[in-house]
Amino acid sequence: MSAPESHADPVPAPTWLLRTLGQAEVLVNGAAVVWTARSAAELLWYLHAHPDGRYRHDLLRDLWDLEDTPAALNRFRVTLHRLRHALGRADAVTESGGRYALHPDLLAASDTATLHDALRGARQAGPPREREELLRRALASADGEYLPHLNGEWVQAARQAHRAAVVEAHLTLARLHCDAHECPLAAQELVRAAAADPLIGEDHHQRLMACLAMTRDRYAATEHYRRYRAFLAAEIGDTPMADTVALAERLKGGELPCVDAPFRPAGARD
Repeated sequence: MSAPESHADPVPAPTWLLRTLGQAEVLVNGAAVVWTARSAAELLWYLHAHPDGRYRHDLLRDLWDLEDTPAALNRFRVTLHRLRHALGRADAVTESGGRYALHPDLLAASDTATLHDALRGARQAGPPREREELLRRALASADGEYLPHLNGEWVQAARQAHRAAVVEAHLTLARLHCDAHECPLAAQELVRAAAADPLIGEDHHQRLMACLAMTRDRYAATEHYRRYRAFLAAEIGDTPMADTVALAERLKGGELPCVDAPFRPAGARD
């Protein structure tokens, strides 16, 4: 006698949300994952930092300083099972040709994916306000460092890449505001970019000095120049470029560089 047919509906795929910038959190179907094993969370973040996937011997070495032995293999299998179970899907971590990677849907559900997608969209030609809105939505969820609770060489490279994306987003917004003669908003984004990475190009510090002269006064512009000069001396033993020094002197004398047109740093090619 044949078994009765099952008419049960298939279990729907879970919905995921990964927050990695400023915090580390995973939501499955709207509920935060509570990790029963730290190693499972570590494996998730490691694979997130390597979206193209990694071989088992690489992740064993980078995560837990282990050789690829039978004992290490057993630990990896247990950790992988726990991670897949926590994410509610057997293929949440895939394997192809010996490389382990997060499912593309899981990668796409992260705040870093939103950030980089917005940057790609903003680099394309289009109405400035649409590009601005893309960047603002991305930056709304990009408040803080990438995986701040983790250390190790493997996370540093990813952290630098995502920090660079945040800085680029602020600089792109600043340029859009500058082109629209929205000086206070341009200054705000340049300040945020410089706070995230004081070693942004010197032309951006020149833009910020010009913005401060326009939106506040020559004293604010001169003060930023002095702080920047002190930072270069203390951190990398260097001095500002000659045209930056010359701009500081002109601003100190009362020049308003954006009266007739948006400021253009010396040597700018755009």
